[in-house]
Amino acid sequence: MVHKIRYFETKTLSQGVYLQDVVNEFLSEKGENIIAVMPVMGDSLLVHYKE
Repeated sequence: MVHKIRYFETKTLSQGVYLQDVVNEFLSEKGENIIAVMPVMGDSLLVHYKE
């Protein structure tokens, strides 16, 4: 398995789309492969996962 990192930032989202919703959808897709979710600054998240 390969350790990967996905970066989520509120500035890249369309108006009316919330970061929490996007991240929750990603987490549900990856399921048990999620290693960690880490906040970065005020409006960004890093998600570590395995594939």
